[in-house]
Amino acid sequence: MVAWVIFQILLLTSVLFVGIQYFYYFSGIFNADIFLSLLFSILFTLGTFLLFFTIIHKLARKLMKEEEGILTGRDVILWGIAMTAADSAYFLVNKFFINQIFPAVFYRLFGAKFGKRVAIYPRLWDVELIEIGDDTSIGTGCIIGAHAISQGELFRKKIKIGKNCTIGAGTIILPGVTINDYVIVASNSVIPSNRVLVANSIYAGSPVKRIKDWNGETVWKN
Repeated sequence: MVAWVIFQILLLTSVLFVGIQYFYYFSGIFNADIFLSLLFSILFTLGTFLLFFTIIHKLARKLMKEEEGILTGRDVILWGIAMTAADSAYFLVNKFFINQIFPAVFYRLFGAKFGKRVAIYPRLWDVELIEIGDDTSIGTGCIIGAHAISQGELFRKKIKIGKNCTIGAGTIILPGVTINDYVIVASNSVIPSNRVLVANSIYAGSPVKRIKDWNGETVWKN
């Protein structure tokens, strides 16, 4: 709720800035100085809010006693604050396409560990507990989050995705999953918590099953 309110305020502010620019342009009194002033104002506003959310996120995480396992008491509240800060930042930059251009930069800012040439298109949750290796691609519509709520308890565990992996669109990856190097996961698959996917393999299904290795040998059939 807090993230949504902040997002709406920022969106309204941006619309006003753009409206002022068009007003000056069409009224014939537009000049470079006014344009640059408005542009820097927008960038300063975005940067200030992004820095604020980053500080809140890092501070809340630092105050948590445990980042993994079953969270209780104060840690649940601090986790909620950290998630709200990260969500607010995501809504802010997503509206201006920043994270679509530099997604790895945005997620690293909030503690994710990414290798080189990582291609990410979906929204990630609990990014500080997500590690992705070099040359891995994650398709649109995936749900990747290192937390789950079961029987009223909040559980968090690190997700690790290796090098040269391809995660198909719409795949769901739950807490504690480890995907080793050179793995392909077919679209719309579901990888349950704590599952380990072995290297040099192709997986598909809900829940996922290993169906082939890199040599094309079928290892599972209906």
